[in-house]
Amino acid sequence: MKIDGFYIVCPKCGWEPDDSRRWVCDVCQTRWNTFETHGVCPCCGKVYEDTYCSTRGGCGQPSLNSDWYREDVMSIPIEKNRFNWFWKKEKEPPIGVTDKQWIEQSLLSLAEMVTPEYFKSLVTITPEKKYFDRDFTGIEEDVNFILQTVASLMNIKTWEIQLMFFSDIPTRFSEGILATPSRNLKNSWTPKTSELIDKGFGTKEIWVELAQLNDPIGLIATISTELAKYKLQNEYAIEDDIYGIADLTSIMFGFGIFKGNSYFKFSQWSGNSHHGWQMQKTGGLAEPLIAYAMAWLAHYRNEDISWKQFMNKTMRKYFEKSYKYIGKLKNKG
Repeated sequence: MKIDGFYIVCPKCGWEPDDSRRWVCDVCQTRWNTFETHGVCPCCGKVYEDTYCSTRGGCGQPSLNSDWYREDVMSIPIEKNRFNWFWKKEKEPPIGVTDKQWIEQSLLSLAEMVTPEYFKSLVTITPEKKYFDRDFTGIEEDVNFILQTVASLMNIKTWEIQLMFFSDIPTRFSEGILATPSRNLKNSWTPKTSELIDKGFGTKEIWVELAQLNDPIGLIATISTELAKYKLQNEYAIEDDIYGIADLTSIMFGFGIFKGNSYFKFSQWSGNSHHGWQMQKTGGLAEPLIAYAMAWLAHYRNEDISWKQFMNKTMRKYFEKSYKYIGKLKNKG
């Protein structure tokens, strides 16, 4: 089953529900397809964080509702003893062959651009105090702190960069709940969270959406990507396909954990008279591609990968699969 561009599969066994499958609310006994409302009962509004897999054909186990959504069919888990002869060939890359070649060739090109010695000296940045020694409280000064810290880690002088903010103000209910603006009611909307604008005369502006103030991980991912664009355009005069290369440049400078952990956001809310859900993607490279790039870099730089503990469950799964695959290729070579 596919909803809003996402494949619905059990994260534990790979069982796939169809449109006829129904779950029953234990409060009001309403029968409905839980994935059409992301775990919110359409009658009484109860929010179900976990969804049980089918006992007929599936594992019968509960998993977080948000973990059932997969953006591409290649990321669907397969049961250990099901179709093993076809799916888990050692020679099959964990991402598409075209994406694999693009990532590897682009990273090698970036290594030559910044010099191989400097490229190898870069490390993966983690969400720890040794990098971001600040208690984030959701104020504008937090964003400036992130800008200066990320710029320092990327060896960028910020004298010509101005930080700007924009906001798409939503509707507020009496309970204090924020509703998604009407044009975004399809729930598969991808928002623009930031933008780098060249104002001319040596002035650049990085615009950040105010809603990100309460998401420091997402802010670090966003700022690192915008500064990567700035570095590519101003230090290396690269303009073509700047967005894809900017994502890889951000990962090259160590911000893959932040980009992967903030790629997919799912939230549910309920109040006295309203309930709902929102799902959004931050855009850029998808999680499997981010994970593969990080795994390739980890092997290339001989990194200690203990930092994978900071990845969310989905990212860690993609990373470990990619890291193992690349390791087998290295051993055979």
